[in-house]
Amino acid sequence: MVLIGHVRSGKSTICGSILFHLGLVDDATIERFQNEAKEFSRAFWWLSNLMDDSIEEKVLDRTIEVGRAHFNTKTKRFTMFDAPGHKSYLPNLIMGASCADIGGLVISARRGEFEAGFNRKGLTKEHVHLAKSLGIQKLVVIVNKMDDPTVDWAEERY
Repeated sequence: MVLIGHVRSGKSTICGSILFHLGLVDDATIERFQNEAKEFSRAFWWLSNLMDDSIEEKVLDRTIEVGRAHFNTKTKRFTMFDAPGHKSYLPNLIMGASCADIGGLVISARRGEFEAGFNRKGLTKEHVHLAKSLGIQKLVVIVNKMDDPTVDWAEERY
């Protein structure tokens, strides 16, 4: 499974949240990542650091390398890839997407971020085309950041 989408749509945070809610992150790791996030003045983004663990990724606030994590359900073992969304790291996205069977397209509902993903230089459409051409047959659309004050859970924004 790979999460793809425009830069800053929330892919890393969603991946980290999945790991956290599945109970796959111990208390010491949580505390360490929360403290690191505070050091970078990003206290609320500690979940993304579970996937973006290099100093460069934390300083630049963007995924560079494909993050990878594993988890199991009763019937399946999943490998989750967190692909970069920035155009400079498109080859890394291709690598992550080529390893996946299913994908999650993360789209930010936040005003400005949604539009950036779909404007002329936005990468949302390109990510979908790449995923399809790399063999991903099932793509789930994830609308993220509906709680943002610019959206406030508005159904028309969804």
